[in-house]
Amino acid sequence: MQLDWEGLRTFAHVCQTGNMSAAARELGVNQTTVARRIARLEEWVGYSVLYRDGRSVGPTPRAQNLLETAQSMQRTVTGLLENEPASDRNNKEISGIVRVTSVDAILENCVAPHLARLQQDYPKLSLELIGANRNLSLPNRETDIAIRLARPESGAFHIKLLGKLESAVYCNLMGGDENRLDPALMSWIDLDDFFADKPEQRWLAQTFPGRKTIGYANRMSIIVSMMEGRACCALLPVCVGDACSGLKRIDGYEPDGREVWLLTHQDKRHLPQVRAVADWLTDILPDGKAITRL
Repeated sequence: MQLDWEGLRTFAHVCQTGNMSAAARELGVNQTTVARRIARLEEWVGYSVLYRDGRSVGPTPRAQNLLETAQSMQRTVTGLLENEPASDRNNKEISGIVRVTSVDAILENCVAPHLARLQQDYPKLSLELIGANRNLSLPNRETDIAIRLARPESGAFHIKLLGKLESAVYCNLMGGDENRLDPALMSWIDLDDFFADKPEQRWLAQTFPGRKTIGYANRMSIIVSMMEGRACCALLPVCVGDACSGLKRIDGYEPDGREVWLLTHQDKRHLPQVRAVADWLTDILPDGKAITRL
């Protein structure tokens, strides 16, 4: 009997996600197709491979060895595709649109300025950058690659730690004497309370607990605009603050940074266009200044 690779692959995804609807989203098919593949796999092996426990499903005791085999095959195929030598690929012929999502600050200041280099290496490739504070979903096919500021807790992802997003204290001096500057006595523009639990915001609260905050925003670009025309300070990513000629970085402070993670779906990592962009991002982002390697 011919090996039912699609059934084994689907079985592995259902067990990883815990339900058929999530597995269907990851595989890019509908739930009916998932159910049909599982039924065909059960016919092929001659026994039930899944059982339902409340709202989730998992492998039956008899199917545990089958699951290990399916996962091993999945890792082997993915590894072979990922380790394909770059010399075997024709960069000039790689084409398609690759969607990348991240926070605005990283896309605007760390990714977009390097687009010319990507186009030079891959002239038929198009890049779609989606700035969003909310995390667009890889399993739901909302994006191909995600740049996250925290390690994902779960999901069928290929993940890679790129480095640390550095931050610094910046002030709009408005003609004042920087040698007599005391950020603790100045007004501040802060991120809103939604970000209060982030490492750099906790550092800010501990370092300047009594600061006078005169404005809040949920995006760095808005904070920079709010700083115009007034003497004030803000905690900004280095990639944002250094790009603003009217702001002065204040030395002597070392805010906590944020880990930068690159995520691709394990079923998309081997696609030539996705792999090309992921490799390019891995190369350009850890520049040693805005994003430092760990």
